[in-house]
Amino acid sequence: MNHSIGRTLSRRDALRATAIGGGALALGTTGLGRYALAQEGEQDFDRTTCYQPFEGAVPIKFDAQEGPFSLALSNSYIGNVWRTQMLNMADIFVTRPDIAPLIADWQVASSGEDVSGQIAQTENMMSAGAQAIVINAISPTALAPVCEAAVRDGIPVVAFDAIVEAEGVVYVNHDQTEMGRRWAEWLIETIGETGKILMIRGVQGTSVDTDRTAGGMSVFDQYPGIEIIEAFGQWDPGTSQTVTANALAAHDDIAGVWTQGGTDGTVRAFLEAGRPLVPVAGEGENGFRKQMLEYKDQGFKALSIGDSPALVAVAIRVALDLLEGREVPSAISIPLPIVGMDDLEVGVNVFPDQPDNFFVAIDIEACNATFTVEEVTGQ
Repeated sequence: MNHSIGRTLSRRDALRATAIGGGALALGTTGLGRYALAQEGEQDFDRTTCYQPFEGAVPIKFDAQEGPFSLALSNSYIGNVWRTQMLNMADIFVTRPDIAPLIADWQVASSGEDVSGQIAQTENMMSAGAQAIVINAISPTALAPVCEAAVRDGIPVVAFDAIVEAEGVVYVNHDQTEMGRRWAEWLIETIGETGKILMIRGVQGTSVDTDRTAGGMSVFDQYPGIEIIEAFGQWDPGTSQTVTANALAAHDDIAGVWTQGGTDGTVRAFLEAGRPLVPVAGEGENGFRKQMLEYKDQGFKALSIGDSPALVAVAIRVALDLLEGREVPSAISIPLPIVGMDDLEVGVNVFPDQPDNFFVAIDIEACNATFTVEEVTGQ
């Protein structure tokens, strides 16, 4: 079991919270009338369907506060399009008719890969009046003390995408270990039990990179004939293209690629080097899906599993539920959006007219976290 989602919590009693005013951005009039309208709009949201618990999850509940609320988003790494798209989608989601009346103030900040910077950023959000914090953490352990301090003060903390290993923090994510495992299993099925696999990792030190890699290696380690060539692509197409080009220059017999992101950059490196495309298991970038579509008839084999930026919307909804006193699982599992070559559907999971760096998995329908391509891309 993934230790990060199988943890148990010793404290299950409700935590006393104190309403704190202030914030970075006021979201218009939020009187009782609009608050009531938001509550009416919840009728379309099925919490039982959305809040599917990971194995080992336990109930988490805080004492109810009176809304509307001051909410904050603490982001870390900002160096790829997934993160910028996620932040854009968060800003869109808090303006939804059933969400906006619940939020009085909305703080957003990004600290980059600086651990101490994100700790200070989160502390500042608490000082500025955040009643709940949604966080994409640069480290699963270094952010634990500040998150636990927030929980002790009655401030719900919801981690998404990258986890925080802290008591009382709610976790919303795809099963990242399962994602890495499925990529690896597909590659073994496709290329066989021998050969060199280029393994392009993400941002070192994050739980996402660690968990995906652990999932992949749990498969690869079973096959002595598999040789791993490892590089860090930062989940970024440009960086991934560079490290792939370097690997191709050093190895002329790469049999397959397992990559956490920047997948279209990796494919471009093969094309620009004049090398035949090998099977690629990668992320959910539109550019990669377009490459799958373009080279399908030429025998290209690929598997795309997208980490949805809409996770942030689910995390926001969970934070609001905690503020309203609702009980939620400590670890919420969002299904993996998996697309193989035969699953490609123009206008549904691949968009030829949209940018390559657009992350396609923009909807989590079970959680009413849905977006249009136009609003996400601004076109």
